[in-house]
Amino acid sequence: MSRAHRVARDLERRVLDGTYPPGSQLPTEPDLCAEFGVSRTTVRAAVGTLQDRGLLSREQGRGTFVRSADHVDLTMFLDANLSMTAVIRAAGHDPGTTGVTVADEVPPTAVADALGLPHGATCRVLRRIRTADGVPSFESADHLVPHPGLPVEASAYTGSVYELLRETYGRPVATGIARVEAVVPAPGTSARLGIADGAPVLRLSQVHTLDDGRPVMYSVIHLRSDVVHLYVERGLDAFPPDPTGLAPAPEPALAPHS
Repeated sequence: MSRAHRVARDLERRVLDGTYPPGSQLPTEPDLCAEFGVSRTTVRAAVGTLQDRGLLSREQGRGTFVRSADHVDLTMFLDANLSMTAVIRAAGHDPGTTGVTVADEVPPTAVADALGLPHGATCRVLRRIRTADGVPSFESADHLVPHPGLPVEASAYTGSVYELLRETYGRPVATGIARVEAVVPAPGTSARLGIADGAPVLRLSQVHTLDDGRPVMYSVIHLRSDVVHLYVERGLDAFPPDPTGLAPAPEPALAPHS
């Protein structure tokens, strides 16, 4: 492990445990050099790493400060099937993308079944981190049904995948079936999202279908729960049928007292 990596890891730990709270200023470069026994080049590399991950910001003539995720507040209504790019823009933030990788892989059996693919067949898998105003907000792994129009270059997948699918198929993604769970992600995911190891996230798994009913993508998205807030509209008039037949029928609304 390089010295810069060790310094970055130590500084990150201090940010996440509140030693350096949001908005606070980091010690000066000379102070950090003296504390860690490293050169200015090493300190600058460590700070640059945390800047790239959205944890720190450097202000010319003032110093380096801890960024707060408080200013990034993404609202997702689960009954609206919007692209994640649209969710970020709707909240007034600038969407960004980092760490894009694209590969053809054999998906898990459950994913293949959801997409109607033969077992053992490959699909295109897109992995990336989406940011809002530079703050890592969620990590996604998208399994795309094979199509000759899908690009192979990672650079083609920095924007909205929904828009890309519309261009590829000539039809919009219209609906999705999603499952949401609270999970503790793998350490690598935590590091890429800029959260402490062991901190829970929301995992959203969804099948995306075109307006003609064809499934075209299966996504697994790990959402930072301090940045992304999920909501769902509830009401008796929208009560869905219970496929198990075990749930009690909703009680009718009471008439107001006269």
